[in-house]
Amino acid sequence: MRRYFSSLHPYKEHLTTIIFVVGIVIDMLILPDIEDPKARYFGMAYLTVIGSLILFREWIVSRNRVTQMEERIYGISTFGIVCFSGSALSFVCIYAWRSAALSVSWPLFLIFILCILANELVSTHSFRFTLDVGVFFIAMLFYIVFNVPILVKQQNDSVFGLAVVCSIAISLLYTYILKHMSDSARFEASRIYALAFGIPMFVGMLYFLNVLPAVPLSLASGGVYHNIIRTESGDFIGQAETDTRPFSSLRTDVYHLTPEDSGVYFFSAVDAPAKLSAPLSHVWEYYDEKTKKWIPTTTISFTLEGGRENGYRAYSKKENIVNGLWRVTVNVDGNRVIGRVTFEVVRSNQPVTIVETKI
Repeated sequence: MRRYFSSLHPYKEHLTTIIFVVGIVIDMLILPDIEDPKARYFGMAYLTVIGSLILFREWIVSRNRVTQMEERIYGISTFGIVCFSGSALSFVCIYAWRSAALSVSWPLFLIFILCILANELVSTHSFRFTLDVGVFFIAMLFYIVFNVPILVKQQNDSVFGLAVVCSIAISLLYTYILKHMSDSARFEASRIYALAFGIPMFVGMLYFLNVLPAVPLSLASGGVYHNIIRTESGDFIGQAETDTRPFSSLRTDVYHLTPEDSGVYFFSAVDAPAKLSAPLSHVWEYYDEKTKKWIPTTTISFTLEGGRENGYRAYSKKENIVNGLWRVTVNVDGNRVIGRVTFEVVRSNQPVTIVETKI
């Protein structure tokens, strides 16, 4: 039976990849924001279908009948697993796409790209089985990581650690059930056990090394202003420079510091699920050209309260600022990065064009 299903035709290899990508693209278009309860229901449904289809496919393999009908069922199950795996991974893509700083969210895009490449290169049943289970574990891990903070209504290192432990426990239990479904699953059990433990531990290591962003929080918007005021109605009004440079959105922002400025204002809006609270901070950092390192100079702390339609909005002010390259990193729980904005401060004696805008 294993030899019979050991290879797929080239067009089928590409078809599984196309289905995988289509599943992600469709969900990125129709899936609600992560904090929307419907997104959690969609995610749970996707994971349930994937897990059930993998078990069902291995049960088909264990029958060892090699009938035309079973071959067709096997193929349909494989394509179903691939399609729903793409949809389940859309949680990772949506978060990465929403993040305001690619420098923070790039590891999530890398996970997505590696899954696509692996899906394209794998054809034999044994590796197809391992890949499908591995992608399932990745999708389940991020689903748990996104939703545990919502359930406990907090986001910090302990909550992330709890999510990793839950993912390991569920993955190990699933592997135990899976290895009794077919000889091939039993033969691959050691490899699957390694994935069940290794994937959450590896992602956890990346998180605590501050390589991964502090999911499920994301920086919806951020920028520097000459002044920010909060109105009685709770709106924020910012005074920003107009930028007429070509392709200005692709450049580092330039802040022209005039004699009238008392300092530089930074505004951030952080998307957070309802009722979730977390310690938030703006860390002002200066790039030292001599040491080639970012030097923290000022940290201003807040307490995030989630659930606002436009995100949790806050601003900070940096006085006595010098010329050079600066960035403000938005952190949670002390040092977990949500996002950051980089800009250059240039002293200018010439007036700059300022526009007031609601932010």
